[in-house]
Amino acid sequence: MTTQRRHTPLALLALLLCLGAGLGLGAPAVGAQDTPAPEAPEVAQATPDTVPDAPRTVVKTFKAAELKRHLNFLASKKLGGRASGTEGCDLAGAYIEKQIKAFGLEAAGENDGYRQELQVEFKRFPGQEELANFGESVTTFNVIGIVRGSDETLKDEYVVLSAHYDHLGRKNKKKIFLGADDNASGTSALLQVARAFAEKDAPQPRRSILFLFCTAEERGLLGSRYFVDHATVPVAQMIANLNIDMVGRNESRELHVYGNASSPDLDAAHQKAAALGKFTFLAKTGSIFLRSDQVNFYKRDIPCLFFTGGLHSDYHATTDAPKRIDTGKASRAALHAYLTAWELANRDERPRFTKMDEKASSGPLGAVLDVVPRESLPEHLKLKAGAGAALVRTIMDGSPAAEAKLKQGDFILQVGGQDLPEIDPIGAVEEALGRATEKVTLRIARGRKTIKISVKL
Repeated sequence: MTTQRRHTPLALLALLLCLGAGLGLGAPAVGAQDTPAPEAPEVAQATPDTVPDAPRTVVKTFKAAELKRHLNFLASKKLGGRASGTEGCDLAGAYIEKQIKAFGLEAAGENDGYRQELQVEFKRFPGQEELANFGESVTTFNVIGIVRGSDETLKDEYVVLSAHYDHLGRKNKKKIFLGADDNASGTSALLQVARAFAEKDAPQPRRSILFLFCTAEERGLLGSRYFVDHATVPVAQMIANLNIDMVGRNESRELHVYGNASSPDLDAAHQKAAALGKFTFLAKTGSIFLRSDQVNFYKRDIPCLFFTGGLHSDYHATTDAPKRIDTGKASRAALHAYLTAWELANRDERPRFTKMDEKASSGPLGAVLDVVPRESLPEHLKLKAGAGAALVRTIMDGSPAAEAKLKQGDFILQVGGQDLPEIDPIGAVEEALGRATEKVTLRIARGRKTIKISVKL
């Protein structure tokens, strides 16, 4: 019988206090402005007496400079925007595979390797002129690795951490959707978490930690869906999913979190980790929850949280470049994911799953909304400077959107007579509808026509 080494809450608190300034907590906020993010300072070096029982390797892992190195490769022009099924996306996947193999993660893909292959259809995105044959089925792959738990009873249960590494590809031969925030930032953060758990001197969690680097998220969450449908570990043994998507922009000390209502126990673990750090977490509800990989775990009754910095004017635009990423913020997001996963992995009981109400998962409209950057909007859709539009992607049966006869492909331009902002028009729609009591009027662009629709809430 071996003695297991575990962090105590006090040790973690001391660790976070030492990490405070070093991860760039005082860095200026990076929002949707066209200015480069400031250079983030390195993590201050801790000593064993200043961080009781905390291994130096964990502290050293969470450096903004290391995250920046990952991000600069993943969002480089060389990778051509990482559209799933292209050479650039394959290069990104191979880079991730090489990193986690070097960290020492156990292979958890197919055929005793790190990869899990799948076929996806190559579809065109708005404003995209990807150099490929649209409509063809292409091969792409998830990358999966495990840090094995130490507890003989609990090591066959898994905390799943995920991030998608694909993006949109090219707009034309010269313009590339680099996808620095979406989602080179989250992928780089997850690489930091993987290294932290796998360090030789790092404390070993009781449960196992599974790292899932998803492909084909931009094609419709296909990589994560394939994983849960063809899981390489039992789905019933997955106790929670923490998904990281776009964590390098907007307010430097602020993150959005979705899915709190999927489990009071998971939320408690997140809140405990948050109390040790310097982030302000804004608990969110709405259709953005349905637009990243955690939703495929939620559909399998697995508690999940989605960490994101929120939308900005470079979302799904060719201007989403590495120079605009706050790498200090992204590295702090990685640290928070590590602490939350550590808490979950070492609790005696697995978190309970609870079904969220429809508004929490899809928003008051009962529709999945999307953002199309101004440069990719239809030419006939004329918007004022600073105004935006929310595209209706999917409508839930029996929802207010369905009753009001909204259609897939409609653009919402106004709510209650107010234009939507260019930055986060989805949030503006859902906040306005959330404040309304009975009904609200939407101004809709449907094809080349503009109409008004009354939505009963």
